[in-house]
Amino acid sequence: MDFRSLCGNIDLPEEMRKEAICYYQSGGFDTVRPFVEGLRNMETESNARDKLNRLLDPDPKKAKMLACMLSCASDLYLWYQEKGISETIFLATMRCFTRFIEECREITGQYAFDREWWTARQISGNLFRIGELEYEMTHVGQKPVISIHIPSDSVLTPQNCSASLESAKAFFAKFFPLYEGKDFVCHSWLLAPELKSLLPPDSNIILFQHRFLLQDVDYSEIECMDWVFKTRNVPIAELPENTTLQKNMKRHLLNGGKIGCGRGRLI
Repeated sequence: MDFRSLCGNIDLPEEMRKEAICYYQSGGFDTVRPFVEGLRNMETESNARDKLNRLLDPDPKKAKMLACMLSCASDLYLWYQEKGISETIFLATMRCFTRFIEECREITGQYAFDREWWTARQISGNLFRIGELEYEMTHVGQKPVISIHIPSDSVLTPQNCSASLESAKAFFAKFFPLYEGKDFVCHSWLLAPELKSLLPPDSNIILFQHRFLLQDVDYSEIECMDWVFKTRNVPIAELPENTTLQKNMKRHLLNGGKIGCGRGRLI
């Protein structure tokens, strides 16, 4: 899939699409192209990003880095075809770029690509969006596991989650048999045990929690602020109260409570 088609097929916001295509077609991209391939390998992507960030500066909205990432995604399409993985999964996976840019606008008021530290997973062929959930082939120590991620646009009904999980199990058995039967794990604020007192027992989040055996909770992370309140820089007393979860979580935080990130294994 060529670069321009990919940008259109994932519904990239026009402002960022124009800037990414402009840079991709420029002589500047030809200059950094030798370093772009390093983004597609999880062992080299960190060094490649560091080099590219220096070479691409100034890049205030990270449109140039977006172009580098999308060029890798465009190239990866052939690998998907060779393995027989559907275009539906390819496009659903690569729409992460659109989602992240839209999330940035929601939080900051402007379009920008601020998640380049994450998307190497998608462009290296290690993470796939299958239905409502994302699945990443990774390791805990030396043990291969499949890590579940929950995109912000997921609709976590029990039916949707069950369908996604069943499809994912079949997907890995077919395309990555080394991961067949391996543990599915999840590390997320959605597994925070505190949520049981903040949400009704039949809420989608609580029903999602029931699928996992909770192993530990990390209270040093505050990712719930990003996903629930869309901010980290507002005093607790000024946090919005537009949803039941926002209201209950704000009250919990004002009373000195914390919301952790739970780590669990799919039962």
